[in-house]
This record gives sequence, structure tokens and C-alpha cells, in this order.
Amino acid sequence: MTKSLGAKSYMTKCKIAVLMGGKSSEHEVSLKTAQNVIQNLDPNKYLVRPVKINKDNLWSVGDRVRSPQQTLKDINVVFNAMHGQYGEDGTVQGVLEFLGVPYTGSGVLASALAMNKSKSRSLFHLNGLLTPSNTILNKKTWYENPKLIQDIADDSQMPAVIKPNDLGSSVGIAIVNSPTEFYQAVKTAFQHTEELLLEGFIKGREVTCGVLELFQGQEIAALPVTEIIPPQGHFFDYQVKYNGQTQEITPADLEPALLKKIQQTAILAHQILGCRGYSRTDLIISQDKIYVLEVNTLPGFTEHSLYPQAAKAAGLTFPQLLDHLINLATLQNK
Repeated sequence: MTKSLGAKSYMTKCKIAVLMGGKSSEHEVSLKTAQNVIQNLDPNKYLVRPVKINKDNLWSVGDRVRSPQQTLKDINVVFNAMHGQYGEDGTVQGVLEFLGVPYTGSGVLASALAMNKSKSRSLFHLNGLLTPSNTILNKKTWYENPKLIQDIADDSQMPAVIKPNDLGSSVGIAIVNSPTEFYQAVKTAFQHTEELLLEGFIKGREVTCGVLELFQGQEIAALPVTEIIPPQGHFFDYQVKYNGQTQEITPADLEPALLKKIQQTAILAHQILGCRGYSRTDLIISQDKIYVLEVNTLPGFTEHSLYPQAAKAAGLTFPQLLDHLINLATLQNK
């Protein structure tokens, strides 16, 4: 199917539940995404029900705690504005599948695969994509055999990158330059997760590329590439990601042939994991080689987020983008 979605006329308003919050470390980012989504949903088309999930996984509408069944009983489509564990890893997608409610974003399997960086990178390798070298570090091993972890630190080439295997928003990431820094970074990161990646550091230009299905006459269209330039002396960690100090250039100032290759890589990564609707792939460009870092199945939709910025450069206002994703959810969940 190679059609684009057009404007949809509504005899009655579509009932949209916007899911937000959750138990992950990205709880607050999710609330900001949801707020921006709610503010930009056309009130002439939608009746919006904000649904907040707290860190104990209790669902509430306003001040009333309700079961997921009660919350979504008469809902037409769920807009999933969650991030990280529970909301982006296939868990809440399974709940929505069980309840039979259409929802935005990828399904259970693709969400779970994308959230697990090690598993997704294995699939990328099998399909010919480059990724940084990485080793899994387990929290249990850290406590039971700290010498092994220290030996790994002593034997690792520096600088190296420490990052949680299953978190987003750059939570818990550190670039380390010595075994001492390694030890402290691992200790800090294990406060957020059970598994870490020890990743080979690649010096290069960081870019990201979103894809959107049934757009511009294509089954899967790549949006303009964005280059990410953190402030001097920083990398794109949680702090600079949201404090407005990072330069985000859309479209990226790169050779047209390289831009096209980046877009093709983002589309292929989306397809390899079986993503649905939309996604955003983060990459590093080093000596004209493209390394895939990860795929985000629910990229941020705050007022500063990269995906809406790229969609705008492709000609979609934020309300139009929301309409498109809701229409996709309706079509793809039939």
C-alpha cells in the first residue's frame, strides 16, 4: 500500500486516551510529552481523556484511580505518550492488545526488541548494519564478582561508553577515560537498571533520523536528518538533552549522498525490528561509516523534541503529525 493519509472527517468526535507517566526514570519526560500532545490535539476532532499512570502502576483519570479496563472502556484510540520501561518496552502494549484498543506506535515485539539495545544490535548485525562494539555487564555479577568487573575495566580500551541496556533519554550514560571513572560510572548506572552495555567509543558526528509510515506517497518515508551538537565538553546526556543548550540542525549539513544513506539506514532499522507507525533512529557518523546506536519507538514529543522538529521540516505541523499518527493507529490496529 503506497497511499498517503488525508484529512479525516468526523461525524462525531474521536475519543482519545493519552497515556502518560509510568514507573520508569523517564516519568517526567512522559508527562511533558503528554502535555504537549494534549495541547495540540484539535478539540473540534477529539475528546481527550488524560490517563496518568503513577510509579506504582496505578491508572487514574483526574483524581480517580481506575482499572485499565474501566479507563479505556469507551476509548477509540490510545495515544501512547509514555517512555522507557513499562511504556515503551512492550508491556503496556500487551495490556492494550489484551483490551483490544488501537494505539499509536509499535507493537509488543518491536517495542521490546528496540528497548533492549543488545538484542536489537544483534539483529542489526545480522542484516548488515554497523553498531559500536559492546559487552553486557550484569548487576548480579557486579555484586557477586566485583573483581571480574574490575578486570574488564582494566582490559578495556579508553575512552569507553557506559549505558543502561534498556533505558532511553540518555539516562545513566557516561563516557569514561580510566578504570576509576569506569568503576564509578558502573556503580551509578546500576542504580537505574540490571544490565549495562560497555560500548566502544566512536568519535564522530551524532545524527538522528525519524521515519513515518504512509507519508509522502511511501509505505515508510524518512524524515529530514537532524545533526545533534552538544555544548563544548559535553555529550548528548540527559541534562543537555532537555536544557536547551544543544544545537539541533534540521536538515543536517551533510553531503546529499550521505544524508540519503542515513535515511535508508533508519528505514531499514525500522523494518528489521518490525516497528509500526513511526520511529526515530540515533546514529554516529565516523569517516563516512554509519553506526546505529538505537531505535526509539516512542520518541519524545515535547516542545523541544527532535521528531516533531523533523516532521515540521518535512511539511507537517505538530497537530497534523498527531492526526496522522492517530489515523495510522486506527488503520493498523484493525
